[in-house]
Amino acid sequence: MPVSKIVSNPHFGIFSPEKLIKVAPNLATWGVAAGSAVLLFGSDVPLVKNDILSKIPIVGSYWAPKEESE
Repeated sequence: MPVSKIVSNPHFGIFSPEKLIKVAPNLATWGVAAGSAVLLFGSDVPLVKNDILSKIPIVGSYWAPKEESE
């Protein structure tokens, strides 16, 4: 009678690589949506404007601080 070989899949808790591959696009979509919402709601906060939004390469000039001319 042949002896069956026990093979275990690598996992961390209930998460296995197969499950992570299946949900990765969904997680990426929700992550982008959450990040966009945080930046949208934080766009009125001066610290967010100066430190984050004004440093975006192409559209950062929209949020750049206005220079005061005397």
